[in-house]
Amino acid sequence: MNFLLCGDRNAPPVLLIHGIASDAESCYGTIARRLGKSYRVILACLDGHDLYQETTFESISVCCEKIERYINKRFGGEVYAVSGFSLGGNAALELMKRGVIKTRCLHLDAAFCTNAGIMKTPLTLYYTKGADMRRKGIRMPKLVTELLFGKGSTANAECFSKEVSSETLGAACRDVFGYTLSPRLTRCSVPVQYWCGSNEKYAKKSARSLEGYLPGIKVRVFKGLGHGQMLREHEKAYYRELKRFLAEAADK
Repeated sequence: MNFLLCGDRNAPPVLLIHGIASDAESCYGTIARRLGKSYRVILACLDGHDLYQETTFESISVCCEKIERYINKRFGGEVYAVSGFSLGGNAALELMKRGVIKTRCLHLDAAFCTNAGIMKTPLTLYYTKGADMRRKGIRMPKLVTELLFGKGSTANAECFSKEVSSETLGAACRDVFGYTLSPRLTRCSVPVQYWCGSNEKYAKKSARSLEGYLPGIKVRVFKGLGHGQMLREHEKAYYRELKRFLAEAADK
């Protein structure tokens, strides 16, 4: 697994883990450069989503093992913060559950933490077939995207990488939409913020589930937004609120 670095080498390290069907740069590039003014930013390029390396996503667990090895080797097993969007949020939770690396705070943006049940199949088809459509130059129908991820989430579909295979997407969807929260998460005592848009049905359900596992969690629901909309369309506000959370965590 590759890792991209930016920012002050001597500043506190912040690990960013991108979402499904995108790559690290397209998901977090602008935010990383902004954060780099105050932090040493680490962008994890998840297996199967890397523009510079041909790999296939095996599982969230395998990705976490590789992240742990890297953080242990390069940063002594500790970072200041871990932040993840969507699939990246699930990976961040898995890192907290495993407890191999340490962090001062945790930021989750629309991680899906409840089993999707009968919706697992349509959600998986959305990503696997949607990626095929993107490779053929066909736009994902707005109605389908907003039905599954909430009004305002269409920008998320536009960020599908043509380089991500259906095999990788199928494996990632298997883990995300079948994700089960572990009681071991209750040991995570650091400050946690969970963000989602008010139009995100499954993310809001996930937030409610997480409140029973993470004692330090604060849920923030942003009015009128769908999945990934704040990250994609309101980067200045996203950066401002994320930086505020990171600064507040330093005082706790």
